[in-house]
Amino acid sequence: MEQPRDSRVRSNRWELDRVRYHLDKPPAPERKIRGLDDILKDVVDGLEQPVQENVRLLREAWPDLVGSQIAKHSEPGFIQNCVLQVFVDHPGWLNELERIKRPLLQKLKAKYRSMNIHQLGFSLQHK
Repeated sequence: MEQPRDSRVRSNRWELDRVRYHLDKPPAPERKIRGLDDILKDVVDGLEQPVQENVRLLREAWPDLVGSQIAKHSEPGFIQNCVLQVFVDHPGWLNELERIKRPLLQKLKAKYRSMNIHQLGFSLQHK
């Protein structure tokens, strides 16, 4: 039985093409083709959202304000209309933050008066 045309091994083909086209490097290996949505997802995941300077200061002081245990599961997100929005990674920690909401707001008003924070909001957002 005759072999199909494309299955023949051409051992000298590379040498012939290298001489003919003045190629110095061997051909590139075949790479898996990825969709644009996969590539963009990788790029977007690597980007960070811009953070307000006041929020950056609060994030540094957050363990001192709420305690190290709660700070592991929450972080200040943004300040908008005098409301500090705090992101929490588990629903159980929402209750804990609600419990300390009033003393935390008093600490924030006393220590960070210039930030003009009048309310706290908590929202569930996975890190």
